[in-house]
Amino acid sequence: MSHDWIADLNFFRSLDVQDAEAAAAMKAAGCPRCGGRLDRADYPRKPRGGEVGVAGELFGRRRSLCCAREGCRRRQTPASLVFLGRRVYLAITVVVATWRAAAARAASPPRRTVRRWLAWVAMEAQGTPCVTELRARMSPRLEPSEAIPGALIVRLQVGRTVSAALEATLRLLSPLSTTARG
Repeated sequence: MSHDWIADLNFFRSLDVQDAEAAAAMKAAGCPRCGGRLDRADYPRKPRGGEVGVAGELFGRRRSLCCAREGCRRRQTPASLVFLGRRVYLAITVVVATWRAAAARAASPPRRTVRRWLAWVAMEAQGTPCVTELRARMSPRLEPSEAIPGALIVRLQVGRTVSAALEATLRLLSPLSTTARG
């Protein structure tokens, strides 16, 4: 698989459409706490894309919802394929940079930042229900010694384009982009 892949605007538009669908589904379900109506309450982001996701820097709003019922007002942020939690860099930049670092390739974010992401993947993300379930669902099973997201990308690339494999990886890792349940 080529490590020189760069996301274009169409790639990010596709991710944004999927984010919109996830937000619409969450809105339709209503507030999980009180059952109230959820209103759009997007918030601005200043994403960095690095060399991989320059086109994604145009997406400056993270979809979010807020309960309209007085006394609840609980915020719900749906899982995202564009953003990875509170990180400044776009999700694709984090995924590709940690994959490249594992393959001993240069990455555009500062090396210190990539080392921090690698530590997060190795320590914190490994124990999450999302990653534990992913490891179990893959066939053959992903071993704990196999680094995510690199091993995931390689497995998902079989019979797919690089773009499709990376999009599938983002979809599988999207639960890491939010603390919302449901």
